[in-house]
Amino acid sequence: MKVPRVKSISEESFIENYIVENTPVIVTDGMENWDMEKFTPEYLIKEFGDEKVQVYNDLFDLQTVQSLEKYINTNFFRSEADGPAKQYMRWYTKLKEVEFYWSDSVFDRLKNAWSQPYFIPDTSLVIPSNKNAEKRTINEYGYPYKGLFISGKGSRTRLHKDPFVSNAVLCQFHGQKEIFLYSPKKEQDVMSKGAFVDVKNPDHIKFPNFSNITPDYEDVLSPGEIILFPSGWFHDVTSVSDSISITWNFLHATQIDKLCKHIKNNPEDDQLEIARFFLKDEISKEMKAEELIMFFKNKFEAQNVVLG
Repeated sequence: MKVPRVKSISEESFIENYIVENTPVIVTDGMENWDMEKFTPEYLIKEFGDEKVQVYNDLFDLQTVQSLEKYINTNFFRSEADGPAKQYMRWYTKLKEVEFYWSDSVFDRLKNAWSQPYFIPDTSLVIPSNKNAEKRTINEYGYPYKGLFISGKGSRTRLHKDPFVSNAVLCQFHGQKEIFLYSPKKEQDVMSKGAFVDVKNPDHIKFPNFSNITPDYEDVLSPGEIILFPSGWFHDVTSVSDSISITWNFLHATQIDKLCKHIKNNPEDDQLEIARFFLKDEISKEMKAEELIMFFKNKFEAQNVVLG
C-alpha cells in the first residue's frame, strides 16, 4: 500500500490525523518555496566540498570522516559496472557535548534556502523544548538528529525505528528513495533481542514469522515531498538514485505520556543522552530516569495550558 499523500493540510489536521493517530503521511507541497538549487551535488561541492563529513554503513556505524567532495565523487554518478554505493553520508548538527565534525555552520549558511514546513508544529514541543512557548523553527534552531543526508544510488539505511519514541521527518531535495514501513504492532516480527530483521535478506531462523509479514506501506519519495515517520514505526530506506535529503526528529506535547512510558521501560537507553542535550536549559544532565519522567509530567500540565 502507498503512503497517503496530502497537500494544503493545516497544522491542526497534521497533529490530529498523523501525530496523534500515529500514521505515516507524505505532504507534497511543503517545499514549494525552497531554493532546491542549493541542494544539488554540484552546489554542495562548490560551497562545502572541503568540509569533513560523517560516513556510515547501513546500520548507523560510523565508517570514516572524509571531505564532502570525496564522498560525492566516490558514491555519485556510478555506472552499472561500479555497482551500488555501500556507504551513506549522515552529516548531523550537534547533538551531544563532544567536539566533532558537526554540520551546524553549513546549516547556518543554508538557512535562507529553506524554512519550517508550514504544517509541522514549531510550538508545543517536548523535544526540543519550547521553553516559554517560544517557536522553534527548524532552519533556525537545533533539533535531535537534524542532518543533511547525502547517499549514492543503492546505499541504504536498514530497518530501524527512531530513538525515544520520536517522530522523524525526511525532506527530499534530489533523487528518489524507496521506503518500506512496518507498524509498531509488528515489533515482535521484525525485532529479536534488540536486532532488526534485514527485510531484503531475512534470517528466517532468527525471525521465523517474517515470511508471513508484509510492509504496511511501500513507496518511493521524490523531490519536493516530505514524509513523516511517526513514533515507533519501523522503516527501511534505499536510495534508488543519487539522493540528497534533510531530516530531523521531534516529540510533540501530545506524546509526553508515550515518552514517559518509554523512559520507565528503558531507563538505561543511551539515546536519552541526546534528549537531555536538547533540554539542557531546563534540566541537569545527571537527572535520573525517575526525575526525567516527573519533569515531563509537570511539563505536560503546562503544555496542556498552551494547547488549551
